Amino acid sequence: MQITTCYNCFSKNRSFYAEENGHSLVKCGKCGLLYLKERPDDTEISQAHKQGKHSGLVELDVTGQFTDSKVPNYLKVLKDIYQYDFRNNVKWLDIGCGHGEFMTALQHYATGTIIVTGSEPNVQKQQSARKRGLDVSYFDIETHTGTYDVISLLNVYSHLPNPLKFIESLKRCLNKDGEIIIETGDTADLQAKHHYRPFYLPDHLSFASEKIVTDILVRLGFKIISINKYPYPNSQRFQSRCIFVKELMKAVLPHRDTKFTGIFRSYLNQKLWSKTDMYIRARLIQP
Repeated sequence: MQITTCYNCFSKNRSFYAEENGHSLVKCGKCGLLYLKERPDDTEISQAHKQGKHSGLVELDVTGQFTDSKVPNYLKVLKDIYQYDFRNNVKWLDIGCGHGEFMTALQHYATGTIIVTGSEPNVQKQQSARKRGLDVSYFDIETHTGTYDVISLLNVYSHLPNPLKFIESLKRCLNKDGEIIIETGDTADLQAKHHYRPFYLPDHLSFASEKIVTDILVRLGFKIISINKYPYPNSQRFQSRCIFVKELMKAVLPHRDTKFTGIFRSYLNQKLWSKTDMYIRARLIQP
């Protein structure tokens, strides 16, 4: 295990935030970043990403499968982000593309020629995406020689040991007026009792906020074009009043098992989660 400090402001001042799966999450006393007090070393993280398995008191398997419902959701996000500003004839790299849901949405959304390449360390996810005819492989971005008009990182930021360093390495892979799209949670400012669970530690290494991510991008020479926020995906299951009422009835009836307490707590937190899934579009400023 490797002892860590805040990658954003480099402060060593931190306080306990939460614990899960044998790992401690701490909060930076200066900028508010949430990060693992001790994390696996880079080799272990790389191996875990390839296998889709992360060690703790309980082993996490995060391989999953292609989720059809994600495609229309991503189409809506693309419309919100670009509106009438989507460029044609672009080369696009989707880092951590998973099973390829976002790549599929891009192909549906583009009206002109778009060349979409995906980079994914998990071998099973690679195979899943290729079965759908997608161009997916895995390469080290720090030594990669290709260049692109847009690079996207969806649900990748929190898995990076050092997002600042990683984003810096992407700059040389961007063409003139190249853009980056980052999707991650805006949750670092939430109190621990209000933060959605589980944290999926140690798969997730940190949790940021809008200010932290935008400050990093500006510091690295990017101009923020837009920020779009949506409900945290898992909170959507609590938006059904039917589930809420059903569990409430169980709670008042004798001898009925109910999840009402947990659902009620999540129902109350729903407003806090309503704008926590964040998409940031930024353009690299030419020197």
